[in-house]
Amino acid sequence: MSACVVCVGNELRGDDAAGLAVLRLLEGTVPEGVRVLACEGEPVALLSAWEDCDTAIVVDATHSGAEAGTVRRILVHEEPLPDDLGRPSTHLLGVGEAVELARALGRLPSRTVVYGIEAARFDAGSPLTPEVAAATEKVAAAIRRELGGDA
Repeated sequence: MSACVVCVGNELRGDDAAGLAVLRLLEGTVPEGVRVLACEGEPVALLSAWEDCDTAIVVDATHSGAEAGTVRRILVHEEPLPDDLGRPSTHLLGVGEAVELARALGRLPSRTVVYGIEAARFDAGSPLTPEVAAATEKVAAAIRRELGGDA
């Protein structure tokens, strides 16, 4: 099985850095051969990031109005991402649109999981909120278990 974990975010926009915080927690702790990488630009880059992967796990901040730090795990190879998980974006496409583009082009890995961490703040220069920081630990542990590594 070839697998990758793609952590989406912007280090300079508060809780939008949740995915990147998960990346730092995962480095050196996943099974050998699993690629862990950042996607800090356009989410359409996901199509290249998960190329040649049977399993792709994507981590991103969400903004649905749920309590900050709420974690959702969605099997997007079975269903689209719910519309209410999106947030205003400076990108042309969000993660949900990139997933659906990959599905339409036949480039979605056979097993694709999205972990969404509900964010509270996207202010420039602000740090992760405590609730989101705690959620990143939970998501990293869940991903390690999912990949068969140590939690």
